[in-house]
Order: sequence, then structure tokens, then C-alpha cells
Amino acid sequence: MNFLNPIYLFALAAVAIPILIHIFSRRRVPQVPFSSIRFLNPSDRRSMVRINLRRLLLLALRIIGIALVALVFARPVVRGSLATLFPSGGSRAACILLDRSFSMGVASDEGTAFERAASRLASVLDNLEKDDEVSIVLFDTAREAAYDGALQRDAVRAVLKDLHVSWGGTDLKNAVAFARAKLEGSRRDVRELYLISDLQKTGLGSASDTTARRAPLRAFILPVQTEAAGNVAVEEVLTPRVALHKGETVQLKVRLRNTSRELAARFPLEVSVGGRRIMEKEINMPAASATDETVVFPADWAGWVEGVVKKRPDRLSADDTRYFTLHVEEKVGVLLLANETGYYLAQALSPAGVEGDISLVEKRWREFTSAELRTANVVVLGPGGSPSPGDVELIDRFVSAGGKAVVLVIPGLEGVVSKLSRVSPRIGFTEMPQGYFSIMKPPVAPSFLAPFNEEDLAALSRIKFRKAAIVANVPERDVLLRFGTGTPFIWQESRGAGTLVFAAIDPTPSASDLVLSPYFLPLVQQLVLATGPRAPAGGGSLIGESIVWRTEPGENVTCRLPGGAEIKPEQAPERIGRDAVIIPPVEEPGFVTILQGGEVKGKIAVNPDCRKESDLGALAAKQAADSLGLESTMIVQEGRELTPAVHTAREGREISMPLILAAILVFVAEGIIAQREKGDTK
Repeated sequence: MNFLNPIYLFALAAVAIPILIHIFSRRRVPQVPFSSIRFLNPSDRRSMVRINLRRLLLLALRIIGIALVALVFARPVVRGSLATLFPSGGSRAACILLDRSFSMGVASDEGTAFERAASRLASVLDNLEKDDEVSIVLFDTAREAAYDGALQRDAVRAVLKDLHVSWGGTDLKNAVAFARAKLEGSRRDVRELYLISDLQKTGLGSASDTTARRAPLRAFILPVQTEAAGNVAVEEVLTPRVALHKGETVQLKVRLRNTSRELAARFPLEVSVGGRRIMEKEINMPAASATDETVVFPADWAGWVEGVVKKRPDRLSADDTRYFTLHVEEKVGVLLLANETGYYLAQALSPAGVEGDISLVEKRWREFTSAELRTANVVVLGPGGSPSPGDVELIDRFVSAGGKAVVLVIPGLEGVVSKLSRVSPRIGFTEMPQGYFSIMKPPVAPSFLAPFNEEDLAALSRIKFRKAAIVANVPERDVLLRFGTGTPFIWQESRGAGTLVFAAIDPTPSASDLVLSPYFLPLVQQLVLATGPRAPAGGGSLIGESIVWRTEPGENVTCRLPGGAEIKPEQAPERIGRDAVIIPPVEEPGFVTILQGGEVKGKIAVNPDCRKESDLGALAAKQAADSLGLESTMIVQEGRELTPAVHTAREGREISMPLILAAILVFVAEGIIAQREKGDTK
């Protein structure tokens, strides 16, 4: 005999309660001889013997009753020849959980793990009867009932033909919870759970996750073992965070990880952009290592382009390919607000006779309109004129809505700086006729000076400034470059959804040698380009995730999915924004194309989440059973016949019901005898 809930055997200690009550309730009455009733003693002695026997019988019944109740909660099961004395139960409900996460695509000499799992599922069906109620549930991070109903073998075989590995991860806990709910909702007398999986450790979630403890089921775990094979995952492709422009140099980083703890890896890696191969390289990786491969190439196109990273397939091919997208703009639209004293600034932004990356529109303060702001990517606030409060308010709204602005910290604009900056810096101006300021050479070049090498930075630090703004009260984290005095030269702030860059640059030759140096043009252009429009939303998504896409006012978009189907996205809820749509989760890797009419508005790369599944770290079956709350479990390893294990598990008979009936009879008998004793003692 064994017990399904052995923890309740501790309740057997409660049998001590009636024994203690019996001992301490015995009355100790002193005997006093009395002459007139001394001849009644023999009769009284016989009566007391009968009463004591009855009390001992009551004590025994109470002990037996409490013990039976404790055993009922412990759920005893008898096996062997003794089990034939008890009824075997009625019809059966079986729920079969089949793992289809992409780690089940690991190949071996016997086929993929999923193919072997499907074979194990067939052996489970061989051990079920025609009238059994069967559910076949496919699971990854989601759950899908592939078959539900009485067992019809032809219908099940048709289902088995169409089963395949998905691109999702593993979620063992929710799969078992789903199966429990299905079985607990069944009216069948016997309920069985079968779990067929490679038991990935990541399928249990984080350590804080817990599985609710419910009434135990008869459970069978059929692990599908994966060999300790080498696996390298293309884990991520890091694309530039700033907007790209035609003719610029693009730099990508391809993140690779060797998940094997023992095997080194050597393989070719290929990167293609727009159908053109831009890199092919042999990669060597030690065991349990990660590396970033840098890919550099020119952006010689404008618009959206699809990119693919591939490596030679290994045993798990699902993580050997990674998709990415790039968006390249033809030009950056810049609105320059300045008068004729901004001549050198305008020449730096758009040199005469040179085809550059900037489309420049020049306006004077008090002459520009909100319509011109709508067509600009960046606004440069330069010298000359007197900005009105309305001008500053328009700039503020433009930036807060996601626009970018470069503000020169020069005489006449100090009020604009104070109104737009969130820190309200203190600004003063100093002129040094006999001396000069210089720029402090940064230990590490800020991101907007990425094209500047060490020699360029050193030359920039030698430029003389005779007039300069002295700025205080700017947070350290916002400063990008400093003067040698330690005061900010260039700093950056966020405002709403946009960005403000403040630069203490006076664009007149009398103020410094910078304006006539070869570094003025690249410095100004990098300030504008680096603060220009960021890469649009939708750079990448994971399989199974909903995608939010920001639309322009009046846009009516459709989406083409990786398989070629076109869908209409849903309007996003108010909390996300009226200018957004929701694209439902995509179930296969590739590209989602956003279309308005025939025009491509955007592309989104969709990839599997290989940060989890690629590890191929399996749990021991007993550890998985304990973590999933499966207390009464039979583990059937690969290579072992399932039928004997199922028969062994089923031959036991739970005898809780007979014990419940026995306990009721005992308490009824105890009640009758207790009433009789009460009547005799009156």
C-alpha cells in the first residue's frame, strides 16, 4: 500500500486526543462503607464492569474513526492481488501535452526531438481505450487543443500528420495548468495527464514563479532527451540607433553565442542586405562564449531594405538565421532661423555647389510658420532678429511632439535657451582679447562625433575661442563637450518626445577660429544629423508579440505578413495613442511590411526569441515533476516501453471510498453506544 497524499498521515497523531480525554475524565471517588447498602456491592460491581467495557468500546470506536478520517485524506492505494478486492473505477479522461517549442527541432541520428515525441504520443494512444475521452494539446508559450473528444484513431492519425515544430519558446507551467483545468472539468472517474517534452529549464519561468498545488493527478512524464550537441545562435543584430542617410557608412553588430559548455564551434557567417551579400567570414568560437561581429558597408540606397544574417546550420537550425531592417533617408529636412549673420552657419549646413545630406530651408525669426515646422526634421536656432514669445512656443511644441532642435547659446538667444531648457541654466558671455578658450579633448568621443578620429579630436581641442558663453547649472550627465575651463560647450536634453542640443558656438569669424577651420562644417552637420530623426518604430519584434506601429494623421495602412497574407491592423487603445495601430502576434520569422496603397511605409523584422530556447538545458524529469506540482508521477524514459509502466500505475486501487463508508459506520455505531451509556447513567 502507498498513499497519494502521505502528508496527511501526520493527522494519525490525533488518535491521542480521545485516549487523553478518557484518561483524565475518569472519576476518582473515595469509598466510604455504609452499613445499610453493603449487600448491594456485588450487584453494583457487575454493573460497573459492563459500563467500563462500553466506555472502552467507545474509546476504540473513536480512535478507529479518527484514524479512518486521516487515512481518507492520505488517499491510500493498494496494489497486487489485494487490488482485485476493490472496484477498478469507470471511464477515463486523458490529456496529452505535446511540446512543439522550437528547441524540439534539435536533430539527431533518430530524427528531430519532435519526431521522436510524436512517436511517443502514438504509444500513449495505444494504451487508451476506444471510449476514453482524449485531449491532445500542443504547447509552446501558447496552448492549442489539436484534438478533443472520444478516442477515434482515424481522426487522431489525421491530426498527427499535420503536427510540426513552432517558433515559440517553452512554457511548462502554463501548459500543465491548462491540462489540469481540462481534466478537472471532465466528469470521467479516472483522469490521466501525459507530458511529452524536452523539459527545457527556461520553461519553468523565473525562480519566483510558483505552481498552485491542487488535487494530484495520475501523471506520466515522457522526456525526449537531446544530446549534448554544439549549438551556436545568431542571437541579435544591433542596427544604428540614429537615422541613416544615403551615402553614409552603416555599422552593424551581429551577436553570436555558443551555448555548448564543452564544444568549440567553427562556421561560415554570411550577411546580406537588399539581396546583396556584403560579408562572408569564417568564425571560430570557444565553448560557452559570446562574441559581436562588426559589419561595415555604405548605404547606397534610400528607403527601407531587408537584411538577413545566416550561419551554417547546426543541430538546432531555428536560431541560425536572423532578420533585420534598415531605413535610409534621402536627406534631412532642416529649417534654419537666422538673419544674414548666419551666413557661415548656412554654408556649413548646405555648402554651395555640393550635394549633401541636408535639405535646407532658411527663414528669419518672426517669419516662419507651423506649416514649415511640419516639413522639417530639425530646426536650427541661429543668430539675428528678436524671437517673439509665439516663436518660442511654436518651437517648444515642435520639440515636445518629437522634433529635434539645435540651439546656439549666443547673445540674443539666452532667453530662448532659458525657456526651452528644463534646467534654466545661468548664462554669461566673456570676451578675451589677449587670450582664448579651447575645447577640452574628451577621453571618449561622444556618439555624435563618431566620424572624428583621435587626430581630429586633438585638432578640435587646439582651436581658439576669443568669445564664449559661460554656462552654469547644467547636469553633468547632459554635457557632451566642455571648454577647457570645465563649462559646457555642447549639451543635450530631452523634452517631451523630442531632443534639444545646445551649443556655445558663435558662427562669426571674429568670435573664434572654428568658423574658418575645416572642422566647422563636419561639427555642425554632425550636430544636426545626430539629433535628426531616429529610426522609425518597428525595427524588430519577437514571434508571439503584438507590434505597435505609429501612423501619420490620415494614414490607412495594411500589413503584409511573412507568409504573404495581408491583414488590417487594429486601432490602438487610447492609452497607447490615437496615432497608433496594433499588429497581432506574428507566428513565423520574416518581415512584416506596412503599406498604404502601394507605398511601403515601413518594414519590421520578426525573429524567434533564441535567448531562451537555444540553451538546450534540460531538467531532470523528477525535478520537473516536483516543480510542476505533479506528485503522483510515473517517469518513462526514452527507450523504455510505455505499456508496462501504464499498467503498473493503473493496477493500484484507491480505497478512499470504502474507508469513507467505514468511517461513517464507525461514527454511527459510536453515537448509538454513547446514547445508550448516557441513558444507563441517568
